[in-house]
Amino acid sequence: MSSRPFFSLVITTYNRARIVRRCLDSCLAQSWPDFEVVVVDDGSSDDTVAALAEDPDPRVRVVAHERNRGINPARFTGASNAHGEWVVVIDSDDELLPGALERLREIIAALPEEVRVVRARQLHDDGHITPAFVPNGPYGYEGRIRWAEAEGGQDAARCLHRSVFAAAPYIDGRRGAMETLFELNLAETATSVCVEDVLTRIHADAANSWLRAADSADLIPRLRAEAPDMLWMAETTLRRHGAALERYGPGQFVTVLRIASTQAFLLGKRRLGAGYGLRALRRGPLDPTAWVTLLLGLLGPAAVARGAVAYRRRARRA
Repeated sequence: MSSRPFFSLVITTYNRARIVRRCLDSCLAQSWPDFEVVVVDDGSSDDTVAALAEDPDPRVRVVAHERNRGINPARFTGASNAHGEWVVVIDSDDELLPGALERLREIIAALPEEVRVVRARQLHDDGHITPAFVPNGPYGYEGRIRWAEAEGGQDAARCLHRSVFAAAPYIDGRRGAMETLFELNLAETATSVCVEDVLTRIHADAANSWLRAADSADLIPRLRAEAPDMLWMAETTLRRHGAALERYGPGQFVTVLRIASTQAFLLGKRRLGAGYGLRALRRGPLDPTAWVTLLLGLLGPAAVARGAVAYRRRARRA
């Protein structure tokens, strides 16, 4: 291995002792040899660190947070500790498919010089593949927004050149779903391609998956705890990217307004929440979720939290 590996594989994990080895082993089994693995343990309270120590491999480094800080700070830590030229970010309940790095290396070798982000499609446990379709050729800021508007914004596997983090770092110090803001910051500063290749597998068997959680006893406290940072995310997105979203991605613009409305209501800021909710309804008057959010918000934070849990349950069943 060279002094700077070609790839850094960044795995973020929290209380995943049962499944983290599956992800790690899929990385160590790659046929392309020039890589390191950086695992960030985000303050696990189970045996995750012990599971990572099984069958030690010199290509693996574990960086541990003293306390749980959230997935975005964990990704920030991982990228900050990565030595590779290109950084591949993987969640600990997922895995790289065989030959993924070899294929990525081939794709990168053929890239135009300006492309700094490579995305690939993902296979889910139920057999469906995301994103549903990919853009034709490299795309920038406007292209990213238009693609997300047409495709629905399904996430794709990411491989990022280390240079992109100077202008668009992962968002440190904030809990909750920061992906909307991070992706727009990234698109604003780096040209991307998304290829047809399916290079990762997404599993749905993590008991503590925040995206798939629907237990009110767990969800409601977390929703309330993350509301300040989520409101910050929505307001920062509107301030920095609102004009572009309104022009090229009106559906995404309404979604961010609705997020801002929900978070403000969760914090008991009814006037602010109503303001964002009414802005969303002016641009999407037939959006039932915006209407429900506004009506629940006027009833108070508890009603909004229960409504968010019910929405999660419906989405999970769907």
